Amino acid sequence: MKNFALVIAFALLAAVPASAASAAEISKPVPAMTPVKQTLEVIPLFQKGPIQPYPPRCYTLHGNSCPAAGATQACTDVCNNNLSCTCHNFYGGPYGTTFLGRYWVCDYEC
Repeated sequence: MKNFALVIAFALLAAVPASAASAAEISKPVPAMTPVKQTLEVIPLFQKGPIQPYPPRCYTLHGNSCPAAGATQACTDVCNNNLSCTCHNFYGGPYGTTFLGRYWVCDYEC
């Protein structure tokens, strides 16, 4: 009985180093994640496209000529409120029948 137990113990000892060597080949150390790597890997996930430009300031549009009556243009004021400008036809003369042109008329700014 002692001989049988001794043979099994030697068999187990012979099997353990072989399994430890194969485990070392399978598991490889994971490189440490530094803050720089985290930043470089996270930022591209949030970039979906080019950054859209801000709309023009309303005071730069107000009173300038525009393409067609009824057209609208988004704009912003100094308080960063989202406003809009609308294109209007202007008439003048003694009876208000002379066409003067089309100009942007913008919402009230802060």
